[in-house]
Amino acid sequence: MSRRNHNEFSRRLRREQTPEEKALWKALRSRRFAGFKFRRQHEVAPYFLDFYCPLTKLAVELDGFGHGLPGQREHDAERDAFLAAKGIEMLRFWNGVWNKNREGCLMEIWEVLSLRVPAEELAKLDTASTRYVPPKESEIIRSRREPDGTPLTPALSPPPRKGEGARQRRT
Repeated sequence: MSRRNHNEFSRRLRREQTPEEKALWKALRSRRFAGFKFRRQHEVAPYFLDFYCPLTKLAVELDGFGHGLPGQREHDAERDAFLAAKGIEMLRFWNGVWNKNREGCLMEIWEVLSLRVPAEELAKLDTASTRYVPPKESEIIRSRREPDGTPLTPALSPPPRKGEGARQRRT
């Protein structure tokens, strides 16, 4: 695929976003997310990443039904290994988890970003104009419950143990 075709394909992916991708992009775009810069449909040949933060080398993917099929799971595993070899961490959320627990997903993204950026770089981020502020613990707990009060599966995973390399999370 030529460079021009790659650009056209990337533009088409941006135009044809799912409702879940549109909602997440609204939270991440224009440094709204705690001052972090994200790119949408960023190319890391031969793959395109839904959302990518170059400062932290974090890719965020929203996966629909098709990603649960055996062939696609194998493809995703190959893709994740390729990206991990380039130092890119993949953070995946199922569309259903995003729809039910957006604050939990955003908190998970924040947690991973804050672990991947050096403290001195974190201090340099311009957070004056950001729209995302990590929620208080009481808000996270409330957002993890169904309307009838039953708890949702938590979106947050424990931090990695010392010595573990790049993590892959599927929440």
